[in-house]
Amino acid sequence: MPRLPDAPDLDWTEEGTPRARRFDDVYHARGGGLAESEAVFLAGCGLPGAWSDRRTFTIVELGFGAGLNALAVHRLWRETRPPGAVLHMMSIEAAPMRAADAARAHAAFPEIAALSQALIARWPVRAFGAQRLWFEADAFALTVVHGDVGAALAQLPARADAIFLDGFAPARNPAMWSADTIAALARIAAPGARIATYSVAGDVRRALAAQGFAVEKAPGFGAKRERLQGRFTGAPTMRAGLFPTAPSSAGRVAIVGAGIAGACLADALRRRGREVALISRGDDGASFNRAALVAPRLDRDPATPVARLHLNAFIEAVRFYEARDAFEARGVIEFARPGLDDLLADPPLPEDWFARAADDAALHRRAGVIAPRAVLARLLDGCAVRAGAVASIARTANGWRLCDAAGAAIIDAASVVIANGAGLAAFAQSAWAPVRAARGQLEFARGARMEGAVMNGAYAAPCAGGVVFGATFDPVAAAHCPEPDDASRARNLASLAALAPATHEEVRGAIIESRASLRATTPDRSPLLGLMPDSAEWLRVYKDIAFGRTPRETPPPRLEGLYAFGGLGARGFTLAPLLSETLASEMCGEPRSLAWDVLDAIHPARFLLRKLKRRENILL
Repeated sequence: MPRLPDAPDLDWTEEGTPRARRFDDVYHARGGGLAESEAVFLAGCGLPGAWSDRRTFTIVELGFGAGLNALAVHRLWRETRPPGAVLHMMSIEAAPMRAADAARAHAAFPEIAALSQALIARWPVRAFGAQRLWFEADAFALTVVHGDVGAALAQLPARADAIFLDGFAPARNPAMWSADTIAALARIAAPGARIATYSVAGDVRRALAAQGFAVEKAPGFGAKRERLQGRFTGAPTMRAGLFPTAPSSAGRVAIVGAGIAGACLADALRRRGREVALISRGDDGASFNRAALVAPRLDRDPATPVARLHLNAFIEAVRFYEARDAFEARGVIEFARPGLDDLLADPPLPEDWFARAADDAALHRRAGVIAPRAVLARLLDGCAVRAGAVASIARTANGWRLCDAAGAAIIDAASVVIANGAGLAAFAQSAWAPVRAARGQLEFARGARMEGAVMNGAYAAPCAGGVVFGATFDPVAAAHCPEPDDASRARNLASLAALAPATHEEVRGAIIESRASLRATTPDRSPLLGLMPDSAEWLRVYKDIAFGRTPRETPPPRLEGLYAFGGLGARGFTLAPLLSETLASEMCGEPRSLAWDVLDAIHPARFLLRKLKRRENILL
């Protein structure tokens, strides 16, 4: 499978309607478009009435196309949104349209020009996976998933309140309307979910009925005499899984740690109207280095859950920091490493993001450098940040209490997120988590200059007042006090000489300042994100796994309201925006953009599962 999704090959009708050559079909009815969206899908799903009493409402759409349905939904939501409510729309598209083509399609509808302009400015990057586009002023989140419809639905972490079936005609694109696709929709349908489509094909009606959708014909739009609308009358399907996931109860969220993970999470929760308090030790950590590189980790095998995480996290990070005027995409050159030639021959990002810089190097056009302290100050502006060292976390009748070393209460909260880097495993509830500390030393050469950033494991980048380069990554004890040393500086200078000889010469005469800090990593070098399991009970309930037997079906034992967010390693500024949005969505009972297999690959309980499979020091 290629690393990039196909781009559609388009023709245009005289009316300005896009037509896909592959399917020999138009994207919307001639002379319709916006009116068709309103008549077939919005009215067909009973909108806006269906969301009138809802705090959160989720629409799942098959066939994003030019985004006209999303624009129609956005306009109606803006006009009828219940106070304090959030709307999520998740749309699956196999062949993402170019922004310029979408803008051309929208030009026929001047009544939505402002909404079109806002969407085009955020238009999804042509890359596999999900991208969430927030329209914060309207509390509208549009998540576009690029990929095969069957694979995307199987991994979609959402419960649909309304479903739009808007692929090309069944005779031209049968996979979009297959019995398997309809069965996948039934698995994510909420009780009573509405469903609407322009098609009344017999195979479609029978497949819907077989999966518990009660549908009826209604007057069609334009040249089509009829359309379908209906409800899901079947029983909701609960996802079987070993890893706990659940929203938090209403009330204050206490975040232990005010580095980039905590700051991004606070931003995501405040966007949803949640009360947030951060507790900071005040020891800065790696989040307060002078500069940080925002660049992708691209894997040779793009299909693995972790590879997809890193790809989508990079796209989200660029969007996140640019929207906050905290990032300039200067470009980063990555020199030869295993697998880079494969990526250059079959790239996972379009040419305006990723290209060949030389025979043995790649140019990440949208990568760049940020100033961490400025970013954190912006994210934490207006946040309640309390100074204190949390020594213990204890249950209370209404949630959790954080206490200092003397046992005095620091704060009470309905839910808690442990986001304190290398200290994540310092509490009784998380002591089993294999979080490891790594000492990283970074150098700053005051007055030195270079044009752009370069990397090959080590990196060097221009920043305000000079050049930063490094960094070491040495395992240490979590309690280690990271102080700069000459040996680490010598290693960083040697790495710089190999990576960028001209910059090394520039740096030799400069005043060099060193800074060391702790980073947190895990044995598989992937993050920890999600609701914390009750480790002892979890191991007891699922002990059959250790003997190769299928575990009994039971809700995974969990610590209600206690979440982990850590293990970001040296990629905290790239990973934090996407992971914070993911965790905030879980805590607020919203659909998440990361696929289920990605969520499982970063869930804290994965390490308990591995313990059972390996029978590691477990009393069974």
